[in-house]
Amino acid sequence: MVMDEANQRQEHGDEAPSILAKAFSILESFNDRDRVLTLTEISRRSGLPKSTVHRLLRRLGDLGIIEDHGPGYRLGIKLVRMVSSMPVDLMRELSLPHMAQLQAWSNESVHFGVLRGGDVVVLQALFPPTEAPPIGEAGTRVPAHLSALGRAMLAYLPNEELDEVLGPDLAARTPKSMTDPVLIRTALELIRINGYASQRDEVVMGLGNIAAPILIKGRPMGAVALQMDSFKPMTDQLVNAVKVTAHRITRDAVGLLSHGREELFPYGY
Repeated sequence: MVMDEANQRQEHGDEAPSILAKAFSILESFNDRDRVLTLTEISRRSGLPKSTVHRLLRRLGDLGIIEDHGPGYRLGIKLVRMVSSMPVDLMRELSLPHMAQLQAWSNESVHFGVLRGGDVVVLQALFPPTEAPPIGEAGTRVPAHLSALGRAMLAYLPNEELDEVLGPDLAARTPKSMTDPVLIRTALELIRINGYASQRDEVVMGLGNIAAPILIKGRPMGAVALQMDSFKPMTDQLVNAVKVTAHRITRDAVGLLSHGREELFPYGY
């Protein structure tokens, strides 16, 4: 009996990570534009054989994580409860009405993101009506040192945390990407002075951003950004609108703290 349990533990230890990785590959096949996918499409995007995808879809369906949708599949409603339970989702909810005002006023794309290690992750994105596919949908990860969203938050990190992000061999996305740690640190000093970050053509050629941080007791809890064609002027009016939006999100977050919701914020706030 002991040997059987040991064998089972060994078997599950070897098998579980592989199954989880495959399951997440299936879930990551979906995005804002492709919300319903066929078995063939999921197989192609995940790189998994159809037989494996079909078997895992059945298992995920039994758990309510995946649902049938006509001839295809969609993410299950159960995921909504899981996602809404994340503390960071509350920041997304707080940001949404203020992002909507900025998007309607500017008629440009607006993003809200948070830091995860050396990357900024987009949690919410609002786009103007357009036939072109959007860039920077929810879930997009970008090296923080390249993006205005990321720099707006990096500027307020303690030095020891910033040192971990600005190591050697920083990634570039375009010929205009800033990857010199010395130049980046100089840019971060200006961000602290001016209260906002900007970039042109450093993540995607032809696009630029203006971003401002959401600061809770000096700690960057997120950032909001306005995205536009890089040839457009970044006027004082646009900069101020982004800063005001960030201020309003910050105000609402601080309001939560005053109502005893400290558990939703890290670092003892």
